[in-house]
Amino acid sequence: MRNTVVMVVLAIVAAVTWVASWQREEPATPAPAAADPRPLGYYLHGARMVGTDEQGRVAYRVLAQRIDELPDEGRLRFEGVNVEYQPVDETAWAISALNASGPKDGSQLDLAGNVELRSSPTDGTEPEVITTERLRFSPNTSKVESDEPVEIRVGDWRFDAVGLSTHLKDDTLTLESQVHGTFAPQ
Repeated sequence: MRNTVVMVVLAIVAAVTWVASWQREEPATPAPAAADPRPLGYYLHGARMVGTDEQGRVAYRVLAQRIDELPDEGRLRFEGVNVEYQPVDETAWAISALNASGPKDGSQLDLAGNVELRSSPTDGTEPEVITTERLRFSPNTSKVESDEPVEIRVGDWRFDAVGLSTHLKDDTLTLESQVHGTFAPQ
């Protein structure tokens, strides 16, 4: 009988424990959605954009590791940017930067972070290399501008300045202020 009483007590304890642990779980209320008023945009990895000249020939390519659309601003944001500017019968240029942004119509590209602009002459002359932190490139007009400190290297020649404006098709370059140059003997 003693075993029966112990068994009944253990069964009652087990039942009470089970009932105590058995609580109706209320459905969890979902956390309120983040109230981000900006519309969602698209993004691209390993993106390539192509621009053409007036005759429909490829004039430049923009390559980026990532492009994000900013629809509320009507802009695109680029990461890991390389621009291959190759107009027909003109000197080719390569532009690289860590980041860039510009309007979705492609009329302008504001490059930032370790910006380098490098010519690829085919006539045997030394390439021109321009480095700065910020640069604006307008592919439709072939214009490049910066208000930042810039360094220009052509072979052993070196120029430092603040601000520049250049038309890539016309091969013209204007340095704005604080121009200093070093010419190595040849």
